[in-house]
Amino acid sequence: MIPDPLAVIPVARVASPEDVVSQPSHALADVGGAPAPSLATTVRFASTREAFIVLFEAAADPPLTIRRGDDEDVFLDECVELFLASPLEPTAYQEVVVNPRGACYAAHIVNPDESRETWKVSRGHASAAISIDVRGDPATRPAAEWVRWSCRLVVPWASLPSGRAPAEGEERRGNAYRIARGRTTRYLALSPTLRSSPPDFHVPSRFARLVF
Repeated sequence: MIPDPLAVIPVARVASPEDVVSQPSHALADVGGAPAPSLATTVRFASTREAFIVLFEAAADPPLTIRRGDDEDVFLDECVELFLASPLEPTAYQEVVVNPRGACYAAHIVNPDESRETWKVSRGHASAAISIDVRGDPATRPAAEWVRWSCRLVVPWASLPSGRAPAEGEERRGNAYRIARGRTTRYLALSPTLRSSPPDFHVPSRFARLVF
């Protein structure tokens, strides 16, 4: 069987992180590869000389599961996730997870076998350097009652394994995900990992191609 092609995403240089809203949006699909028309989630990418910027925009189905705080297992909540691989070691990557209250989990993962049995996980890596801006609708209600929410992440290049911004035309690997945990649970990916039983985001060979 020929695997699904990887997503190729152009990432433009912008003047400031706020300009990410002017960039094209890309829809997330079911992690197994099927379209995801409900609980629509999109992601936008941009970069500056100092940082990589991603903006998630998600429809939600409250009540949302939101129980964790910073550096806890935020991936067990309603959340969005960003994975960015090292340009020198594509199976080593930074994971950033944020829930609708803005709580963040971050880890550095080395996963050459694409297996949780042999991977190496270093929690808490670079989380303090990441700027997080979360907003929801209706803004007057608690986050667990939001029907839409967005999350903008600004990740300094200096906090990532490469320590530098990409050169013009350089390609790096990464992926964007969302776990929708409301009245139903859905696992969504920009570049589907094709692992849905059980759902698994940690498949570096399926990361999208980000072209700067």
